[in-house]
Amino acid sequence: MDQTRKMWASAAVVGVIVAGGASIAAAASAGKLDQVAKETRAVVEKASPSPTTSEDDIVVSHDVNPDPRAVIDYWTDQRMQDAQPMPMPVVSAGEVEVRE
Repeated sequence: MDQTRKMWASAAVVGVIVAGGASIAAAASAGKLDQVAKETRAVVEKASPSPTTSEDDIVVSHDVNPDPRAVIDYWTDQRMQDAQPMPMPVVSAGEVEVRE
C-alpha cells in the first residue's frame, strides 16, 4: 500500500472517531442540561419593559476607578498588610424565595 493511500485511510479513521466523539459529547451535554434543569427547577421569566419610569428605575453610573495609577500608589506594602477583608454576606434559610 503506498503512502498516500495510508494517509487517506488514517484520515478517514480519525474523522470517524472525531465525529463519533462529537456526537456523543453533544448527546451527553444535552442530557446533562435537562437533568440540571430538573434538579434545580430553574425558571426564567421574561418581563416586558414598563412604559413608565419611576425614581427606582433610574440608574446613575460613574467611574469607580478613573485613575488606576492612584490606586497603585495608594496600596503600599504597609497598607496591604494592615488591610482587613470585607465581611462575607450571609443568607439564612427562608430569606430567598424559590418559585416553581
